[in-house]
Amino acid sequence: MLRILIADDHAFIRKGLIQILKDEFTPIHIEEAEDTQALLKQAFIQSWDLIISDISMPGGGGLEALGIIKEKLPEQLILILSIYPEDQYALRVMLAGAAGYLNKDAAPEDLVTAVKKVLSGEKYVTPVVAEQMQQGEQRNK
Repeated sequence: MLRILIADDHAFIRKGLIQILKDEFTPIHIEEAEDTQALLKQAFIQSWDLIISDISMPGGGGLEALGIIKEKLPEQLILILSIYPEDQYALRVMLAGAAGYLNKDAAPEDLVTAVKKVLSGEKYVTPVVAEQMQQGEQRNK
């Protein structure tokens, strides 16, 4: 059974994500966290195939939680969601260890695609972010 933890401080967003995921993936078990502390608590007391987290939440946010989770659970897959333009945060969260970055204004199909890619071991970013990452790698050579 696919196990996903969704962290977002807006219940409306969490419920929408849950519905999209339940429509696409079966069987699935989904739990929710409404802030950073709840996210961190649940991340460490249960095993998750994927954590989907908002970048900005009370108590520190998804970016802070990403660092803490990846330090203790380096293999944990984390998909970061954000209302902020990808040019501001996508590269940063990917370098911090996220498996993907998705803007909240993306289509529901993009969420499904992102989840499938991440669960298959690939990274998920838009073509713009992929290009930025590639340019960064070329500069570091």
